[in-house]
Amino acid sequence: MPEPSVVAVFADLREEGRELDSLVGGLAGSEWARPTPAEGWSVAHQIAHLHWTDRAALLALTDAEGFAREVEAALEAPDSFVDEGAEEGARLAPAELLARWRAGRRELDRALAAASPDARFPWYGPPMKAASMASARLMETWAHGQDVADTLGVRRVPTARLRHVARIGVRARDYAYAVRGLAAPAGEFRVCLLYTS
Repeated sequence: MPEPSVVAVFADLREEGRELDSLVGGLAGSEWARPTPAEGWSVAHQIAHLHWTDRAALLALTDAEGFAREVEAALEAPDSFVDEGAEEGARLAPAELLARWRAGRRELDRALAAASPDARFPWYGPPMKAASMASARLMETWAHGQDVADTLGVRRVPTARLRHVARIGVRARDYAYAVRGLAAPAGEFRVCLLYTS
């Protein structure tokens, strides 16, 4: 797949966040507690998880040692640290959670834009460049946003932003085999995205 421009992926991440924000920004407090398709997670858990992972990405971009401590904590509770992070944020009042998520998105956007495009930053998997980190954040925002949309009965229209989600899947294909101790299939493969607006 062709390499999208760094500016494009940052702009698309901002737009994906705005789209999800438009779904949750006007929700009544009780609607934040509605269960989503992710078992045990409410709308608040979905947004709290996005806020939590945005904060982790910001830490990775700005404080490698601090991020290393976060990874150590995650390794101590590999089966629960993601849920614990979502649960902590979901306990906040919806207005507070929404304000924190919005502020975190702005901070992350600034850090991504300021990052050297060739530098690799630590992550829970292999280190990533800022553009790849933005693609990963977009993928999470899109996926958790779909859970929220499904819960609210909103049909989302696919956008060209999904090319970043497909690209990260294609690029991570061989890594996915490797972490499971398997050899990736030999030969080329092709991914073609078709969408209508």
